[in-house]
Amino acid sequence: MSADEVANAFVAQYYRCFDQNREGMAPLYRDQSSLTFEGDGPKRGTQQIMDKLRTLPPVAHQVQSVEVQQSVAPNAILVFCTGSILIEANKPLKFTQCFQLVAEAHNQYYLHNDIFRFNYA
Repeated sequence: MSADEVANAFVAQYYRCFDQNREGMAPLYRDQSSLTFEGDGPKRGTQQIMDKLRTLPPVAHQVQSVEVQQSVAPNAILVFCTGSILIEANKPLKFTQCFQLVAEAHNQYYLHNDIFRFNYA
């Protein structure tokens, strides 16, 4: 699979799990993974990351763009997403999120870095 194909498949799975089955996100992370959410972090490892994600309210993501680049490491992909997020019945908020995916085996990636920010402008 190309980097674009990996990234697009990952983004679809990530937001589907986030919106519908947040516990299903745990296998995406490893003990060396990091999450920074709105400046809170970094949370390190699957347990700390999942503890943070469990505190967030139910949401619905709508992805508007996905940009992909090969990372410096030959087995890593950098993914940058923009979109809107609906929190309960409130007005949708714009967000950006950056992921670094690292290959563990051929076409098998885990989420090494995850940075999320709302765009209030």
